[in-house]
Order: sequence, then C-alpha cells, then structure tokens
Amino acid sequence: MVDALPRPRRQTYLDIAKKHAETEQRIIILAADLYLWNGYLASVVDRMTGEVEVLLRNFIDRALAQWNSKSPQNGSPEWLTNPEGKLKELVIPSEGTALKEYGHTQTVGGIPTHDDYVAGLTFGNWVHLLPKKHARENNARVILWNEAFAPHLNSPDRVDFQQRVMAVKDIRNRATHRRPLIKDTDAVSRTHQDCVTIAKAINEDLGIWLRNEKWIPQALKQSPLL
Repeated sequence: MVDALPRPRRQTYLDIAKKHAETEQRIIILAADLYLWNGYLASVVDRMTGEVEVLLRNFIDRALAQWNSKSPQNGSPEWLTNPEGKLKELVIPSEGTALKEYGHTQTVGGIPTHDDYVAGLTFGNWVHLLPKKHARENNARVILWNEAFAPHLNSPDRVDFQQRVMAVKDIRNRATHRRPLIKDTDAVSRTHQDCVTIAKAINEDLGIWLRNEKWIPQALKQSPLL
C-alpha cells in the first residue's frame, strides 16, 4: 500500500513512522496504518466542515435575499441575478466574472434556478462575500456584514467569524484532497471548535448538536501514534 503512493507522499508517512518504530517491518506497517488513519481523519473533517459549509451558505443566502428586498434597496430576493446597492459590486463586478457564473450547474436540467446557483457555489465563493480583517467601514463587504449578516447572528464579531470560516474552508480543502493532515493535528483539533463556534453563531441548536457529535475529537483519539 505504501509503495503505491507517490514518493513525496509516501515519505511523509515513513518519516513519521521512523520516529515511533524501530525495525523496517514495523516502520512500513505503521506508515500504512498512518496513511489509512489520515484518510479516515480527512473523511471526518470533510463531514464536519461540510455541515458548516451548508449552514453558512444557507444563512448568507437568506440574509442577502432579505437585505436585497427590503428598503432602501427595494429589490427582489434574487440577489444573485438582480443585486442592489453595494451587493452589486460583489455579485456583478464591473470588471470580472459574475458570481453566479462560478456555480457548478452542469448537471441541472433546464435553466438553472436561484437555488441551483446557490447550491453550486463553492465554500470559497461564500467566504469571498465576508469582509477581511482590516477592511474599512466603507468597504462593501463590511456594509453588508453590518446590515445583512450581523443582525441575524448570535455572535456578530466579524473578525473572529471570518477568520474561523477561512480556517475551516482551508482545512476542508486539505481534507478533500487527502493532504497529510497528520502533519498538523493541532489545526485539525481546532477545526472542531471553529465549526461549533460558527454554527452556534448562526443557529445555537445546530452548534450544540455539532459540539456533542465530537466526530473530530473521537477520530484524533484513534491515531496509531497513541
């Protein structure tokens, strides 16, 4: 199994195994166990972060639909195709690609609907709508945060929220591509709390449910190195 991996990936697990096993046979066996466990850990991270991605996209969709419809925008809930005010700068930029064009809708039969576009956008697309740490108050994303998102969050600290969302998005990408998460188990461990905090900010009950599931902490306890 280990021999079937590309050399750089194989070496990652062999190097770790050499620190915990003495004979060549034990090193190879431990390296294989570590590779299998890393795959299991990645699947658990993917499950946890996937729940948060869906929760986040549904929250942003609802919040922007409401913001786009109410006064003074007086638009429609179709914020992806008919954005108003500051939202238009982000969704249909004067230079660049319209946000909906990033949606993966190839498998949709007929003309894609608003919900099809929402479901087809990536985690990164949603993170792109949140303000960065040092964004100023006149920034379009900050304005939308203050007017569309913060009023509906239980913990409206935009810097903390954005940084946790970014961290979850990054480690989700690493898990999806089966990168060696074993090299950064501290970050994996933090992902559990990041996901819980994000979820509780959006929906207290779902946050408590995720906290109690403990998928990531339980997977970490199954490390072959323990």
